[in-house]
Amino acid sequence: MTKTIQEALRWASSLLGPVGADADGARYVLEMRLDWSPSQLQLHAHDALTAAQWTQFEADVARLAKFEPAQYVVGVAPFFGDLFNVTPAVLIPRFDTEELVAWAAAEQQAAATGLDLGTGSGAIGLTLAKQLPDVAMTLSDVSPAALAVAQANAKRLNRHVTLVASDMFAALPERFDFIVSNLPYISHAEEAVMDESTKRYEPALALYAEHAGLALFERFVVALPQHLNAGGAAYLEFGYHQRAALAALVADELPGWQAEFRRDLAGQDRMLKLTKE
Repeated sequence: MTKTIQEALRWASSLLGPVGADADGARYVLEMRLDWSPSQLQLHAHDALTAAQWTQFEADVARLAKFEPAQYVVGVAPFFGDLFNVTPAVLIPRFDTEELVAWAAAEQQAAATGLDLGTGSGAIGLTLAKQLPDVAMTLSDVSPAALAVAQANAKRLNRHVTLVASDMFAALPERFDFIVSNLPYISHAEEAVMDESTKRYEPALALYAEHAGLALFERFVVALPQHLNAGGAAYLEFGYHQRAALAALVADELPGWQAEFRRDLAGQDRMLKLTKE
């Protein structure tokens, strides 16, 4: 016997809530499976699921109960108005990162070349390719599996970009007008307070960094002068508690450069722009 959408969501909540899994994930997978917006799902709350839809939903909820992120369950995640393919090889794009992309897009209208360093799913670089259609975007990642996801997203979204396998700047000899990067910045000491689904399923390679989460930033700022054109800018996302450490790092390694910090919508310091004065 099948259920209405409302009944199905109540059933999912009764299973997911007691184990501490995210009950909102059930609503998300239904929206994606039915290809409906949140408002459409609400309007059709009393519609009955078909037998096939109910069977699929049961299977999806079983995965959610094991803390698998809903975006991995259905294989897509929203970012800046588009849906991106995601697998456990890439981080799930976060809303916070949209603010970083918007900052770069607003300031780089006249740029000729841009780099998304550590692209993962390609969400940053492919969004910038849409926002800045005259910019030649390069997307790089150290993970071949991540690059495969980015390549699939570029093809599906019809975005013309260059994809390069590279450990940081190692395979990127050229310079760029701007660089945007969401580097791994989480310290292993923070695992105790992290979301269970992130710890279990998202790629450690894209999450964690040594030196209290600063190791990749240290490599980045040392190499930046050799990869940024005169008058260019680099935009970085970082952890809410890392501003002081990053300010000191820039002062030590990039004398004469300007560091501009920005807060996210929650009021936390989360974004950094680097330019040479």
